[in-house]
Amino acid sequence: MSMNNIYYKNRSLIYIIFTLSIFYIGNIFASSAALSIEKSLDIVNVNDIEDVEIIYISIPQGSSATEITSILNNKGVISSSLAYEIYLRNENMEDKLRAGDYEILNNLEFEELTSILLKGPPLKTYNITIPEGLWINETLESISSQTGFPVESLKNSLLSGVVESKFVYLGDYRKLEHWEGLIYPNTYEINVDANGEEILQTLVSELENVTTNIFTNNELPAWIDNYNELFTIASLIEAESKLDEDRPLVASVIRNRLYDNMLLQIDATVLYALQKRKSQVLLVDLQVDSKYNTYKYDGLPPTPISGFGERSIIAILNAPQSDFIYYLLTDKSGKMSFTNNYTDFINMKNKAKEEGVIP
Repeated sequence: MSMNNIYYKNRSLIYIIFTLSIFYIGNIFASSAALSIEKSLDIVNVNDIEDVEIIYISIPQGSSATEITSILNNKGVISSSLAYEIYLRNENMEDKLRAGDYEILNNLEFEELTSILLKGPPLKTYNITIPEGLWINETLESISSQTGFPVESLKNSLLSGVVESKFVYLGDYRKLEHWEGLIYPNTYEINVDANGEEILQTLVSELENVTTNIFTNNELPAWIDNYNELFTIASLIEAESKLDEDRPLVASVIRNRLYDNMLLQIDATVLYALQKRKSQVLLVDLQVDSKYNTYKYDGLPPTPISGFGERSIIAILNAPQSDFIYYLLTDKSGKMSFTNNYTDFINMKNKAKEEGVIP
C-alpha cells in the first residue's frame, strides 16, 4: 500500500470523527439550550406574572404541536411557543394533546399545563334526580322537566326498543307498564350533549348495576322466583314504608300472606290501578277491575308499581321470620305497627284514626 493511500484513508477517518464530534456537541448544546429556555420560561410563567387570570382557549381538532403552542402563546398562557414545543418533544407528548375548549390559568408550569391538555377539557354536565316511589309516567315527566326532552319523545325511546333492559316484563318493551320500576331512582350527572335515549339508558342500566352488586354475594330468597317478583315486592315496600326500620317487617308480612294464599290487600296497588294519587282508598275504589288490585286478585301484581331504591331490595333479603300478617301506620313519625291478630289490627286502626295518624 502506498503512502498516499494511507494518508488519504487516515484523513477520511479523521474527517468522519470530526464530523461526528461536531454533531454530538451540537446535540448537547441544543438540549442544554432547550432546557435553559424551558427553565427560564417556567420562571416567567410562575414568578413574573402579577395578574393571574383564567384564559379561555379553543384548540381545533387535528391541531399540530406547533399550532397548539402558537395558540397558547398568542393567548398569553405561555411566554414562548418554541420553549413549550421543545418541552413537548423532549417528553414525547407532541401528538398527545387533546383538542377542545379550555379555561386555563396563565401562571402554570409546563408540567401542570400539559397534564390539563392530556386529559382534555372537562365535560359540561348537570344533575337530575329521580325520587323513589314515582310511577313510570311520573318518572318520565320528572325527567322531561329536568332535561327539556318531551315526555312523548322519552316514551317512544322506551317503546321502540332503542333503550334496552334485560328486566323488561316478558321481554316486551312495547307496553309502558312493562317498564315500570326499571328506571332506577337516584341522582345522576348528565353530559350536556346527551340525548333523551342516552339519558334513559343510563337510568335503566343503573338498576342492572345495583342488582349485580347486591347479588354478587347473595341469592334470590327461596320465596321469590325471579327478578320481576323481586322488583315488584320492592316497589310495594317502597310504597308502604316510610322508615327504613320497618321495611324488612313489611317484606315479612308480604311473604307470610303469599305463603298463606291471602290477598295482599295493599292500598298502593289500588291507587296504581286507578292511576290516582290520594290519601284515602274508598270502598268503591276496591272494586276496580285490574290485575294490580290486590284486594281483588291474589298473588303479586304483574309488574312493579313504582320506582324503588336499594334499601327496599335489601329489606327483602333481611326480612325476619315472623308471623305478622297485618301492618298499619300508627305514628305521625312514620312508624308502623305489626300484628298477626285481626282484632288487634282493628284496634290499632281505630286508635290511629282518633290520633289523626290516618284518615
